[in-house]
Amino acid sequence: MNPSKRIVVAGATGYLGSHTTRALKAHGHFIRALVRDKKRLGPAGSVFDEVFEGRATEPETLDGLAEGMDILLSTIGVRQLSRHPTYWQVDRDANLALLEEAERAGTERFIYVSVFGAPSHRSQIDLFEAKEQVTDRLRLSNLRETIIRPTGLFNDMEEIFNMAAQGRVWLFGDGSAEVNPIHGADVGDLVAGLISTDSPSTDVDVGGPEVLTMRGIGELAFEALGKPPRFAVLPLCFLRAAAAVTAPFNRNLAALLGGFHFVNAEGAVAPTTGHRRLQAFFAELAARRFATSNHKIGTACRDE
Repeated sequence: MNPSKRIVVAGATGYLGSHTTRALKAHGHFIRALVRDKKRLGPAGSVFDEVFEGRATEPETLDGLAEGMDILLSTIGVRQLSRHPTYWQVDRDANLALLEEAERAGTERFIYVSVFGAPSHRSQIDLFEAKEQVTDRLRLSNLRETIIRPTGLFNDMEEIFNMAAQGRVWLFGDGSAEVNPIHGADVGDLVAGLISTDSPSTDVDVGGPEVLTMRGIGELAFEALGKPPRFAVLPLCFLRAAAAVTAPFNRNLAALLGGFHFVNAEGAVAPTTGHRRLQAFFAELAARRFATSNHKIGTACRDE
């Protein structure tokens, strides 16, 4: 095993970034986290060895971010459905700014989390194109590159859980498309392993340990909530049409719809890794939901 590395993590407070940070710390690595506002970190910041305040979307705030560091890892990308910032500004431009900062500082490696299917579908989905422009630029740099392409993260599956909690899960097509989503901690373990074994430049498609249909994921969500399954079905072409109509007004929403179309049309199954299962993740979500509900009921009773 190689000695510990000094690693900058961009996106360290997000779902994937926080899990990956914990895995890297468990392997003895030094972590410098890029955060937008130190004051908002609170106790969560205690896991980091250093905190650098800046915004990847504002390159002028990144000066010195990677100085003295061995690796820069970026997990940042647009997740919200609001119109701004767009995936061009975040998934592409912000990551390019991080890459340029890593080059200036002379870091040895850049690890970038992209998405499964992006290379073969970049011409059809603008979000994939934005991500692939980063990988194109990375391969032209003098840094050793590692590109991780998860099929889908467990927090993406939380949207299906939320639909189930509201009483109905919407399926597109017949719901038979297969995907093997992966827990953020399993991605973190993979990244830590690649660093510890000093693997060469690599491009890794990765999914979780179980292959599920979209309908099967919905059934797991209902099971965790203790509800009978209820599904509504829309034709697959609805997603493509909705993405086209939405694009002029909200590119982020259009990109999400385009990604859904890709998964539901072709599936997203990659080589498996890790051991964490979606059923356990949904059970945790349900337990938190029930605890919150009981707390609200208890508070209301005390107030009467």
